[in-house]
Amino acid sequence: MNKQLFIVHGYQATPKDHWFQWLAKEMHKEGYQTTSIPLPHSDQPNYEEWQNTLHHYLDGHIDDDTIIVAHSLGVISVLSYLTSLPYPIRLKGLFLVAGFNEPLPHIPQLDTFIHRCDVRYNKVQAQYMYTIAASEDPAVPLAATNRVSHGLNISTTIVQHQGHFLAREGFTSFEALKGLLLNIDQ
Repeated sequence: MNKQLFIVHGYQATPKDHWFQWLAKEMHKEGYQTTSIPLPHSDQPNYEEWQNTLHHYLDGHIDDDTIIVAHSLGVISVLSYLTSLPYPIRLKGLFLVAGFNEPLPHIPQLDTFIHRCDVRYNKVQAQYMYTIAASEDPAVPLAATNRVSHGLNISTTIVQHQGHFLAREGFTSFEALKGLLLNIDQ
């Protein structure tokens, strides 16, 4: 079995930020080959560049033993990527943290990117799917994540937190997420 975990960061982030490196190391200890995908120009994300990067890292490398974890703008990017595939892919796991699929009132500079994303939830398939939201996220309202959950026909896992799961808020590790990941291996 070739267990793979891909981590996809979001807006204004890199694979070295927040809890991403920690999660990669923790899951590597559990036998996963981990890859954190470096999306270019995250301060001024370009839809085509991000999609091309996802295709570069994921095409031909994902299967039913693959887990993708995405955060924030990485969520809508991954959903758009999965929708764009000409063939069905069924992942082992899809973990969407602070996800959304709509313009955000406090971050209008992302509107052009968001409007380019084509998400068709019926094309997104995984044995295990989770959406995870903070109880009070100033960047991505809980209602926005709940709408993604509704589209995927799942319930949102809510973590009591006032923030966006960022390092400056204390999220240099993410035990709740690790617990969910380990739970699907049992």
